[in-house]
Amino acid sequence: MTCSRGYQFNFSKMLPEAMYNKELREKKAATIVAVFKDYYQPDLKSLSVLDVGCSTGFIANYLADYFGQVFGIDIDAPAIDFAQTHFKKKNLKYLKSDSMAIEFPANLFNIAICAQVYEHVPDAAKLMRQIFRVLKPGGICYFAAGNRLNIMEAHYQLPEGSGGFLGSRHRV
Repeated sequence: MTCSRGYQFNFSKMLPEAMYNKELREKKAATIVAVFKDYYQPDLKSLSVLDVGCSTGFIANYLADYFGQVFGIDIDAPAIDFAQTHFKKKNLKYLKSDSMAIEFPANLFNIAICAQVYEHVPDAAKLMRQIFRVLKPGGICYFAAGNRLNIMEAHYQLPEGSGGFLGSRHRV
């Protein structure tokens, strides 16, 4: 479904208290790692990850301690600049890139992380098609969205209505 909101190029400047909060971001990353440790038991080092909408890079940086290769992409230039400046690891790369036109070839990643991103792009269906395209057969998308049990959405205080799931490319 396409909406009229357009791109949110500098989202990290709109919510700096959340996007630059190391403790909060790493808590989310620890949850992601726990989910994949449970699913893949125990070796994660052989897996490649694409963090779609990585913002300031805290989560991708944390994931790089557990996974073999981690790429973070975001359209938010100041956030990517922050990530590239503050987080340097051999298996970690950040790129300024549009999540609706992912610049990687098809069937490249074992895992795609899409956490709190779909509501910030003009075309959520196109975003999901791109994620599906870059996942290897059998790859998994960790998808997180607002909790539909919340009455109000956190960013704009609008009525909430979304949920979350973890699904394999073969089950999408």
